[in-house]
Order: sequence, then structure tokens, then C-alpha cells
Amino acid sequence: MERQGVTKILGVEICDGAVPIETHPFDRCTAFIAGNEGDGLTAQQKAICDGFVYVRQHGPGTASLNVAVASALCMHHFALWAGYEERAREGEKYVVGERRIRVNKRGVVGEDPDEVRRRRAAAREAAARDVDGDGDGSVGIEF
Repeated sequence: MERQGVTKILGVEICDGAVPIETHPFDRCTAFIAGNEGDGLTAQQKAICDGFVYVRQHGPGTASLNVAVASALCMHHFALWAGYEERAREGEKYVVGERRIRVNKRGVVGEDPDEVRRRRAAAREAAARDVDGDGDGSVGIEF
């Protein structure tokens, strides 16, 4: 798995070794993984985690939080820890940015998936031909 700048992956799970989210066990680029509401994280998801956090609950009313609620609380604590500025407010609402004009068909996010597959396949083929790894497509023999 490529982490793309992520320095820590924290699973949101009630398990041995998990620490309360309010202890803020974060790094600068922390990613969170939350499992499903019935079974939690899979063994495969747990294996890529660097640690685990949970949201403390008080009172006898429930066994766990809805995954969306638990995730929102984790991201809120991360935002507090990271010092994110609060958005501006107007009246009883937060000010949001201008809505972007759709450039793709409804249901299509970003580029056409077939075009992305073709471009990636071409990049793999080019990398396979570039034996010496310098990006020029040569096999590493120079005279």
C-alpha cells in the first residue's frame, strides 16, 4: 500500500491497546480507518493500522456509536489538535465556498475511468521497457 504522505494510520475501533481519541495520538498527516457498524474493522484493515483510537462513552445506553458519528468525532479532535481555523459564520450557518460547476457527467468523478486505465497501462509498459530506471526508456547501455 502506498501511503502518499500519510505518517500514521489510526483505526477507529474499540479494542485492546486503543487509546481515547481525546489523548490526540496524531502525527501531522494522520489517516483514519473506520469499520462497519456490525463487525468493525476487518483483520486486513487492522493489519495496516499503526494504532487504534476509540470514543469514550458514558452511561449504560449503548454498546457503540454509529460509524459516521465516531468518524466525525475523530476528525473533529484531529482538527482541534492540528489548529485548523473555524470557518466563518453568517447567522446560523457556516459560510461555504462557491459551488464548482460540474465538468463531468453525473456519477463520474474526475477523469473517465477507461482513460485512466489506458494511461496507467501505458505508463506500466514504458516503465517495463526502462530497465535502468532513469526514465529515458533505455536499457542502461551507453557508449
